[in-house]
Amino acid sequence: MRERGTRLVGRVSRPVLIERTEGTALESRPTENLPMLQLTPTPLIRLGNLFPRRDVYAKCEFLAPSGCFKIRGAVHLLEHLSREGRRPPLIVPSMGNTALGAAAGAQAFGFSMTGVVPQTISRAKDEKLRALGVELIKIAGGGSDLLRHATDIAKERGGYFVHPHLDPNWTDGYQSILGELMHALPSCRSLVFPVGGGGLLMGLLAYLRKNPAPVRLFGCEPYNYPKYARFDHARSTTVADGLLLETPHPVVQKAIAEAGAVVSMVPEADIRTALRDLFETQGLVVEPSSAITLAFVKTHAEELEAPICVVLTGENIAREDHRHICYGEPGA
Repeated sequence: MRERGTRLVGRVSRPVLIERTEGTALESRPTENLPMLQLTPTPLIRLGNLFPRRDVYAKCEFLAPSGCFKIRGAVHLLEHLSREGRRPPLIVPSMGNTALGAAAGAQAFGFSMTGVVPQTISRAKDEKLRALGVELIKIAGGGSDLLRHATDIAKERGGYFVHPHLDPNWTDGYQSILGELMHALPSCRSLVFPVGGGGLLMGLLAYLRKNPAPVRLFGCEPYNYPKYARFDHARSTTVADGLLLETPHPVVQKAIAEAGAVVSMVPEADIRTALRDLFETQGLVVEPSSAITLAFVKTHAEELEAPICVVLTGENIAREDHRHICYGEPGA
């Protein structure tokens, strides 16, 4: 069911689109006899077809429940709230994957959830969220706008505002990515991952503070839409639309500086080529926001200390859209 109109969000009246799907998939319910979501380690594979002479691996987070790594943050937060005996409705700002991770977790733990998403959310993510029965509030704007709106809605409804970049109850769930990697590949020296708002980066740094290891972190942003890398050019659109954030978080900027982490920009053409290479050479279908890591390694492989691991974060892309980005064929 759709309702169009003007909704008062905080003190600002803005046109938004509220979408609800029929059913009660994400209504809050008791958790007695309800199985919690048990996460298992995601596969670590060697990208031998692409790099026959270099030890380059991929952590396949796109194979996690919900099709992305965000499920780790969701489970960590929901376990925390459940231990405290709290069951507030979750208000989740998201370009798509955070909401999918939260929705899968909320369904398993018996929480209700509302996703605050952009009007431009991709078809694949929109369809998956509606199939899960998530209430969607669609707004114009990007990541920073979503955060502001979600904050206001959480206050209105007495809900729990999920900050996917700065809430340690969420971002600490990402520590297990590096924990699994170091268990499977203790010799890893370079870890390459995408940077959106910075939540994944914060989780990885938290792990290294507790478990020092000789692995360097390399974050990747689209050249067309950087946040934390130094830049002096105007932003524009990018196929890596899951990595958009208008205003970088000072807390994340400080963490990057203190850790000496590297955040680099990757050209749009390289992201498209890497997306196609993963499909044609390794048989992997992922989002551009995942393929950006491979694009960086292809350009900098000789500079990075091996073994190298890229984090392939998500796969939530319609096949028609994937084909269009790779080959320029029109989507359905």
